[in-house]
Amino acid sequence: MNSTPKLFSYFLIASILYFINQCQPKKKPSNTTENSCHCNDLVYDELYNYFFIEVRTSPYNGKCLEFYESGEISLEKNFIDGKMHGDMLRFRKNGIRKSLVEFKLNFIDGKAVLYNLKGNDSVIQKYKKGKLVSNSHQ
Repeated sequence: MNSTPKLFSYFLIASILYFINQCQPKKKPSNTTENSCHCNDLVYDELYNYFFIEVRTSPYNGKCLEFYESGEISLEKNFIDGKMHGDMLRFRKNGIRKSLVEFKLNFIDGKAVLYNLKGNDSVIQKYKKGKLVSNSHQ
């Protein structure tokens, strides 16, 4: 009796269940007040000009995060009504800040700061509604 088709069926079912589970919204601990997700979970809708997770007509509010394999945060973005709003932070693997970019309603608006390996400002740019208005190097 050949068990290869049976093993393949089990593997296929297990794979499908795994991917279905990965696509489900993650439950947050009860002590978490802020909505957060992995940035890869967000979908950008060009028609509505905003980000959402599951329901296209429901813009995302909260924070999205990306992580290094070590578990350290590599990227943090904030959203209001589906639009990037607030600080977008990038971090190095050692936890030191790599960059900070201020957003208002999906536009870079405010400062964009690049940090050197020691975490000190090295480039500071200022934007207004996505347009560069000043640039300085430290």
